[in-house]
Amino acid sequence: MRFCPKPLSGRRNRVLTVFSLSLLLLGLISLPTRAVPKSSPSLFVGTIYTVNTTADDDDGSCDPLPSGDCTLREAINLANADGDSSTIEFNIPNPGPGCDGITCIITIDSALPSIWSPEGPTIDGTTQAANQGDTNSYGPEIEISGETAPVGTVCFRLSSPTSHTTIKGLVIRCTGQGIRIWGNYNTIIGNYIGTDATGTAVLGSFGSGISLDDVAQNNTIGGPTEADRNLISGNHSGIALWGSTTTGNIIEGNYIGTDRTGTQPLGNTYHGIYIHDGAHDNTVGPNNIIAYNGHLGVLVNEAGTTGNTITQNSIHSNSLGGINLSGGGNNMLASPSLSPGACDAVGGSTRIAWPSVAVEVFSDADGQGWFYEEGTFDWSPDGLSFTFYPASGSLHGLMVTATITDLTTGDTSEFSAPVPSGCPVTFLHLPLILKNYTP
Repeated sequence: MRFCPKPLSGRRNRVLTVFSLSLLLLGLISLPTRAVPKSSPSLFVGTIYTVNTTADDDDGSCDPLPSGDCTLREAINLANADGDSSTIEFNIPNPGPGCDGITCIITIDSALPSIWSPEGPTIDGTTQAANQGDTNSYGPEIEISGETAPVGTVCFRLSSPTSHTTIKGLVIRCTGQGIRIWGNYNTIIGNYIGTDATGTAVLGSFGSGISLDDVAQNNTIGGPTEADRNLISGNHSGIALWGSTTTGNIIEGNYIGTDRTGTQPLGNTYHGIYIHDGAHDNTVGPNNIIAYNGHLGVLVNEAGTTGNTITQNSIHSNSLGGINLSGGGNNMLASPSLSPGACDAVGGSTRIAWPSVAVEVFSDADGQGWFYEEGTFDWSPDGLSFTFYPASGSLHGLMVTATITDLTTGDTSEFSAPVPSGCPVTFLHLPLILKNYTP
C-alpha cells in the first residue's frame, strides 16, 4: 500500500513557497561578488574603462565626470586586475585641460604601468574621435607624451606572455621606447610613433619606436588595411627585434622613416628595422615603406639571426643602403646577379635552384628597391637562370635590383648590385595611397 501525503492547504503552500524563495535569495547574496567599474555596461562584452582626463594620477578607480575622473594610468591598472579582455576608450572634453581643440596630450612623468593581464586590453585612441568628433584631420586625437620624463622612460610596456593587447590610434613619444613588447600575440595598429600629431615633425625617442624584446612572439605591427598602418619615424631605430626567442612577428604596411604621406623624409636616426641577437623567422612585409633612415633600411645582424623574410616592400633613400646582412645574419645569403635590362625584361641568375628560391625584382633611381615589380619568370632547365617580364610591360625606374628568398630557410638576401633597366631616364614616382588621414 502506497502512502499518499495529503495535499497542503493553499495558505500552507504559499508560506513554504515564500520561505523557499527567501532561502534562495540569501544563498545568492552570500555568493562572492565582483566589483564592476562604473564605466562598464556589461561583463559579457568585457569591461570598458573610459579615460576622460589628461591627468596622470591614480586614485584606484575610474569614475565619470564631473564627480570624479578616469586617467589612463588608472584604467591600465584596473584592466590588469580585472582579468577581462577589457577596452580602454577615450572621451576627453576637447577643448579642456590638456586639450587645444585639436588633440589632447596626456603627459606622463614616468612609465605607464606594465600591461601584464593574460587577456590584455584594447587601448583604442580612435574612440576619442568617435566620442568628441574628428578634430585632427591629419592623425590621431590622443597623444601620449613622455618627453619630460627621465631619459629611457618607456611609454607602453607589454609584458604578459599571452597578452593579446592591442594599441591603436595614438600618438606616442617617450625618451626611451614608444612601445616595448616582451609578450605574444599583441597588435600595434594605426599609431604615430615618434612624430607629432600631424605626422610631419620629429618629436621621437632615444630608443626604438617599437622594441620586440626576447620572448616576443607572433606579434603584429601594422596590417593589410589602410587603418592598420603605423607611422614610425624620428626615433633611434624605427623597429628593433632581438633575442633568440623573438620569432613569428609580422611587420606589414607601415611607413618607417617618412612623414604621414609616405613621400617626405622624416627618418629614424639609425635603422628603419634592426633585427639582431638571434631573432629569427620574422617577416618584414608586404607593403612597408622604409625610407630616409640615417643608416640602413633593414639590418639583419649576427649569427643565429636567420630565417627573416623581407618581401614586397618599398625600401629606398636610406643613407647607407637598403638591406644589409652582417655577422652571419640570414646566413649571409648571396644576392642574385642581374644583367642590364631591355626595359621590358631583365635577366639574372641565383645560386639556389628554382623552385626552392623566390626572386623579387625592384626598380629604383639607384641601388635600393623603391618599386616592387610584379611580373612573371621564365626559368632555365637547371633552375639557376631566369628572365623576368614586368606585368606592366616595362620596368619603372632607371636601375633594377633584386633579392632572393630561400624558401627552405626563409632567409632573404640583400639587394643585388644595380643594373640599368634600359628604360628612359625619367624615374616614375608613383602616387601613394594614404590611410585614414588626409595630407
